[in-house]
Amino acid sequence: MKSKTYDSMDNLGKELGLSKEQIAITKLKTKLKLRIAKRVQKLGLTMPEVAEMSGLTRSVVSGIINGSLQSVSLERLLKIAYALDLSIDFTIKKAA
Repeated sequence: MKSKTYDSMDNLGKELGLSKEQIAITKLKTKLKLRIAKRVQKLGLTMPEVAEMSGLTRSVVSGIINGSLQSVSLERLLKIAYALDLSIDFTIKKAA
């Protein structure tokens, strides 16, 4: 099977048949996950340390940082982000 490259998450989401809302949630989760992973690496934290700081279990934290975001809630991502002292800003605008 030949691999295909997408120039944006929007195009990939459309190809997968995702709704605009699903694409937006996936983009937000992905941005949060990447920023969290970067912060964890920068601080040299272990998964148990992040789990303790965020009040989540080690398996949940490990799954979020190393795995799929499919079943991860924004609430859990935000708990970890805030525990790592990250600030979060949202921009809401009219869709094009």
